[in-house]
Amino acid sequence: MVVVKSSDAYLTCVVHNKQQDRNVEWIGMVDDPLGIVPAIPISVGAESKDPYKYQMDVPSALAWRLKVQNIQTSDEMRFRCQVLIGNQKYAFDERVIRVTTAPQIDDLRTSSDISVTVGDPVELRCNATGRPFPIVKWEKLAGGLLPTGGREHRDYVLDLGTARPEHRGQYKCTAENEQGKAQRLVSLTVKFAPVGQPFERTPEQAIGYKKDLLCVFEAYPIPTKEQVQWYKNGNVITTGGNFETTYIEGASDRITMRLTINRVQQENYGYYECLASNSEGSGKTNIELKPSSVPTPDLTGRISGAGMLTFSLTTVLMLLGVCFLHFL
Repeated sequence: MVVVKSSDAYLTCVVHNKQQDRNVEWIGMVDDPLGIVPAIPISVGAESKDPYKYQMDVPSALAWRLKVQNIQTSDEMRFRCQVLIGNQKYAFDERVIRVTTAPQIDDLRTSSDISVTVGDPVELRCNATGRPFPIVKWEKLAGGLLPTGGREHRDYVLDLGTARPEHRGQYKCTAENEQGKAQRLVSLTVKFAPVGQPFERTPEQAIGYKKDLLCVFEAYPIPTKEQVQWYKNGNVITTGGNFETTYIEGASDRITMRLTINRVQQENYGYYECLASNSEGSGKTNIELKPSSVPTPDLTGRISGAGMLTFSLTTVLMLLGVCFLHFL
């Protein structure tokens, strides 16, 4: 008989052909390999030996019902209903109670949110209690793959080896048995120096037209606006004149550095360097702006130059359509 911890259990014993002067008894028997644990007297007839724990009633002439209150793990035993039928000889029937409990996460032995540096050893632990003992598994949220391979790892320990930037994120520990499940989220932060790449490594633009150069950096802590810089031929580039610098903070520990050249001149061609730094170090990447025989559009599909109107391809087609209708 399976009983959830802290609930009540009802055991009914039906006795036929009982002599009137013989009582029905309930006793508890703990399985002991050495056989030294004595039986626990529970009731004789309708009288309970411990009314706070056990209650008896006789719902019919043939039935003796035992109520075991507030079941605990210590109540896991054999409950025997017996009637004396001779010299030290009993007729009996038994019920075995197995106590189950829902899983609970053991806070003291389970990892909390953790921050590490690239290269540090990382091990996440999730300890849980429950009866039967729960199955423990780890997952990475947002559908991420675990470093151990696959999307699920069944063990109370998740060994990530040495920390890498792609390890950062939220991990979910789930402990589950037949009575339910318990979950815990653990956030892993990995500190690493900026790693950059250009949006376009060799962009092109014609003289007299506007051009945006873009660098994307991934880092933690995220570099601030004061920790990023553009260079050309070793010279710092700041906003002013023909240049405009923009700092854009995005999601997933990413930033975008944008250098806008309002009107490309011959001296603007060549190599540009974007650099970002944080407490863990610095990183840089290069972009080469090349000349083009025709104007090239920006990310929105527009072509623009300083002191001239800016048109998108859609706008041009709309204007042509209006002109055509005007002459009909």
